[in-house]
Amino acid sequence: MATVHLARATDQRQGPPLVAIKRPHRHLSSDKTFVTMLVDEARLASAIDDPHVVKVRELGFAGGMPFIVMDYVEGASLAELRRELSALGRAIDVRVAVRIVLDALAGLHAAHELRDDNDKPLHIVHRDVSPHNVLLGCDGHSYITDFGIAKAEDRIQTTRTHEVKGKLAYLAPERVDKRRICTVQSDVFSMAVVLWECFAGRRLFRGDEAVDILQQVMSSPIPTLEQIGAQVPRALDDVIARALSRDLDTRYLTARALAQAVERAAGPEQIGTHADVARLMEAVFGARMTARQNTVRATIGSELADLLRESGLRARDPAGIDDAPEGQLLTELAPPMPTGRYAVGTDFRAAVARLRPRSVPWRSIAAVGTGVAIGAAATLTWLANHSKPSPLVLRGVSSAASSAAPSGPVTRRVLLPLPFTASHASLDDDSRDLDPPTDVVAFEVGTEDGTRHHVVAVAPDGTRAEGYALEEEGVARAEGDGYTVVAPAARVEDERRAGPRRPSHPLGTVHNGFTKLR
Repeated sequence: MATVHLARATDQRQGPPLVAIKRPHRHLSSDKTFVTMLVDEARLASAIDDPHVVKVRELGFAGGMPFIVMDYVEGASLAELRRELSALGRAIDVRVAVRIVLDALAGLHAAHELRDDNDKPLHIVHRDVSPHNVLLGCDGHSYITDFGIAKAEDRIQTTRTHEVKGKLAYLAPERVDKRRICTVQSDVFSMAVVLWECFAGRRLFRGDEAVDILQQVMSSPIPTLEQIGAQVPRALDDVIARALSRDLDTRYLTARALAQAVERAAGPEQIGTHADVARLMEAVFGARMTARQNTVRATIGSELADLLRESGLRARDPAGIDDAPEGQLLTELAPPMPTGRYAVGTDFRAAVARLRPRSVPWRSIAAVGTGVAIGAAATLTWLANHSKPSPLVLRGVSSAASSAAPSGPVTRRVLLPLPFTASHASLDDDSRDLDPPTDVVAFEVGTEDGTRHHVVAVAPDGTRAEGYALEEEGVARAEGDGYTVVAPAARVEDERRAGPRRPSHPLGTVHNGFTKLR
């Protein structure tokens, strides 16, 4: 929608002389909706005073064309970094990715907490958190940018009814679910997708058509990084899985809460420095930055050296343009991409459908059951004492006994990953309907109860999974071979009418998100 220029500010009272100017394409300058969106972006971003948010200095018009003046970040976007590394078959090292995302989360939290002059919260939600809007400076610092479609209390431009804005592959599920509202937790989900992709070296939600991507965002199983073979600490994998939960009660409430959880899970040894990020940026983009400075130098001559010095940027050797990055530095800061494969949603069901003979009914049932059952049994693990406090529940205890009970906790919270997106689930004697359907649910169990639980899950189409789960560190995982999956009664009856050629159920077992057919 716009072109970004490098420019020189003659008034240096607001900051360094080198700035970036965003100018919309001429055909959009008369679009009232776009112009008000640009004004909103300038107003919101200029009010956020945080070192990890790209500062907007000025909004103006020249010849009837609006423009925004912003701080200049010499570097590239996280999307560009991932694209360059992906072409080399590499992902981003844990230390570097954690440092980048912690910076971005700090800027995001500052936006979420912004208040007006009367100390009234503005309730800003970015709504377009993606690798494209995380800028990485060659100094190793990371910045959130582009608040053009942000949601805020006093926003001039309002979103049209049923209109969804943002990059589809990074939308939170509630953004496309009209029953829910868009909150800061939506940005938390989007940032978790960004972090997942840094380690995976690939997109999480993919599809040829927009509807395919949205379907995956809404209901496809989300594999853990461990499942695809990424070398990430288990505790950090659990944090990312919780942040990717479609259940708002499970997902982290704020960007700061996610940042704190990432810091705890990664530990000091897995949190990189800005120097680490700078080294990777130099390895990948050093030649490009040199070429850019050469272009500017050809335009303004030796004056560039003074502008770079005043802007805190180093002047690059005009002859220092090397070939593509290679060697020990990339080995250290950009490990090979995980080679593990995973199947999600309709892609897996379509592959099964192409393989099965249409004349054999039981295989049809098995394929459908497999497509439904592939899930996220290990997608979401987190420590129970980090969850949102819940009311204490006493089951089977008289009121007299309750009054005499000790003041300590009488229940504990247990997270149950389900083998598929279910509309009903039960853990031992506790049974509940799930609306909207989800693939993870939290239960309260008595502190005196055992750690082995009987589990039943029912999908919206009637597919039923049953088995036992063992509780460990607040998470109940499937025991042994996993849950037994049984086809809906209607399908079983159809199979019975078709004849006793093959047994129709159980279809198989589900363990760690994968189905083993019987």
